[in-house]
Amino acid sequence: MAKKTKHKFKTRTVNGKRYMICRNSIEDKAHWSWQFLKNKDRCSRWVEVGDESVAVLCDHCTNIVMPAPEISGGYVSKGRPRGWQFMKVFVDPQGNVFHKGVEQKELFGTLKPTVVEKKAKKKLSRKEKEELRDKIMQQIVFTRGEIKKARWKKDIKAGQVKMRKLQRELKKLN
Repeated sequence: MAKKTKHKFKTRTVNGKRYMICRNSIEDKAHWSWQFLKNKDRCSRWVEVGDESVAVLCDHCTNIVMPAPEISGGYVSKGRPRGWQFMKVFVDPQGNVFHKGVEQKELFGTLKPTVVEKKAKKKLSRKEKEELRDKIMQQIVFTRGEIKKARWKKDIKAGQVKMRKLQRELKKLN
């Protein structure tokens, strides 16, 4: 068995912090990174290390060794509406039939494509928002009074639930 050569890398201490030169500063054919770094220039960067560190590979040399991350384009829509996999029966425009998100190949092309109607959300005007906010605030004041007058725990809890619901509605308006 071949004898391993031990390398002692240069270290220095500055302001109580220990620094060590990069492992790529010398030719080290025994180290796993050598296959990637042998054709590159030797590195002369110093890296802050802990007290018990023996060797370090700087961030620049690590970037050379590691491949770049693969970044995909993200989610690509298949042209189906939201929640199609939860429908009892959904037929896409190509004729594929799905029962609760599971494709039924034997039913291919037997049903008409599912038509999903999009509901248009009405945008409230400033005046309508203010009126709705005032109405909710009045209900909150009324509910607060009911909670204070409530005698039984069940009535108090019911009032608190109603209060939380009104506060959520109020938060949506802001």
